[in-house]
Amino acid sequence: MNDMRITKKEVTIMLKNKPEKLQMFKVDYSVLKKKKIVNGFAMIKSVEDTDKIVKLAKLDISTKERVFIQDVEILKFKPFSS
Repeated sequence: MNDMRITKKEVTIMLKNKPEKLQMFKVDYSVLKKKKIVNGFAMIKSVEDTDKIVKLAKLDISTKERVFIQDVEILKFKPFSS
Protein backbone atom coordinates (compact mmCIF):
# COMPACT_ATOMS: atom_id res chain seq x y z
CA MET A 1 0.00 0.00 0.00
CA ASN A 2 1.34 3.41 -0.98
CA ASP A 3 1.35 5.82 1.97
CA MET A 4 0.28 9.31 0.84
CA ARG A 5 1.17 11.43 3.86
CA ILE A 6 1.77 15.14 3.54
CA THR A 7 4.54 16.63 5.62
CA LYS A 8 4.23 19.84 7.62
CA LYS A 9 6.69 21.54 5.25
CA GLU A 10 4.55 20.65 2.22
CA VAL A 11 1.43 22.06 3.92
CA THR A 12 3.28 25.31 4.65
CA ILE A 13 4.35 25.60 1.02
CA MET A 14 0.79 24.93 -0.19
CA LEU A 15 -0.62 27.63 2.11
CA LYS A 16 1.96 30.19 0.97
CA ASN A 17 1.17 29.50 -2.68
CA LYS A 18 -2.60 29.65 -2.15
CA PRO A 19 -3.96 32.60 -4.13
CA GLU A 20 -5.97 34.97 -1.95
CA LYS A 21 -8.32 37.70 -3.09
CA LEU A 22 -6.85 41.14 -2.40
CA GLN A 23 -9.04 44.08 -1.45
CA MET A 24 -8.37 47.80 -0.98
CA PHE A 25 -8.71 49.24 2.53
CA LYS A 26 -8.66 52.80 3.83
CA VAL A 27 -6.72 52.86 7.10
CA ASP A 28 -6.98 55.84 9.47
CA TYR A 29 -3.95 56.26 11.72
CA SER A 30 -2.30 58.46 14.31
CA VAL A 31 1.46 58.80 14.92
CA LEU A 32 3.61 60.72 17.37
CA LYS A 33 6.12 62.63 15.25
CA LYS A 34 8.50 65.22 16.72
CA LYS A 35 6.36 65.42 19.89
CA LYS A 36 3.22 66.20 17.87
CA ILE A 37 0.31 63.93 17.01
CA VAL A 38 -0.15 63.51 13.26
CA ASN A 39 -3.39 62.01 11.93
CA GLY A 40 -3.82 60.69 8.42
CA PHE A 41 -4.98 57.83 6.27
CA ALA A 42 -3.37 55.32 3.96
CA MET A 43 -4.70 53.08 1.23
CA ILE A 44 -3.45 49.49 1.30
CA LYS A 45 -4.20 46.33 -0.64
CA SER A 46 -4.52 43.25 1.55
CA VAL A 47 -6.54 40.14 2.23
CA GLU A 48 -9.56 40.45 4.51
CA ASP A 49 -7.74 39.46 7.71
CA THR A 50 -7.57 41.95 10.59
CA ASP A 51 -4.09 40.95 11.74
CA LYS A 52 -2.60 41.11 8.25
CA ILE A 53 -4.21 44.49 7.55
CA VAL A 54 -2.87 46.01 10.78
CA LYS A 55 0.66 44.62 10.30
CA LEU A 56 0.88 45.77 6.69
CA ALA A 57 -0.60 49.19 7.49
CA LYS A 58 1.81 49.78 10.39
CA LEU A 59 4.76 48.87 8.18
CA ASP A 60 3.62 51.14 5.33
CA ILE A 61 2.78 54.07 7.62
CA SER A 62 6.02 53.85 9.62
CA THR A 63 7.97 53.95 6.35
CA LYS A 64 5.88 56.83 4.97
CA GLU A 65 6.03 58.95 8.14
CA ARG A 66 9.60 57.88 9.07
CA VAL A 67 8.70 56.78 12.58
CA PHE A 68 9.07 53.53 14.51
CA ILE A 69 6.36 50.90 14.04
CA GLN A 70 5.46 51.01 17.75
CA ASP A 71 4.65 54.75 17.39
CA VAL A 72 1.90 54.01 14.84
CA GLU A 73 -1.64 53.61 16.14
CA ILE A 74 -4.31 52.26 13.80
CA LEU A 75 -7.57 54.06 14.56
CA LYS A 76 -9.86 52.21 12.13
CA PHE A 77 -9.95 50.62 8.72
CA LYS A 78 -12.71 49.87 6.27
CA PRO A 79 -13.00 48.38 2.79
CA PHE A 80 -12.63 50.95 0.02
CA SER A 81 -14.70 50.72 -3.13
CA SER A 82 -14.26 53.12 -6.01
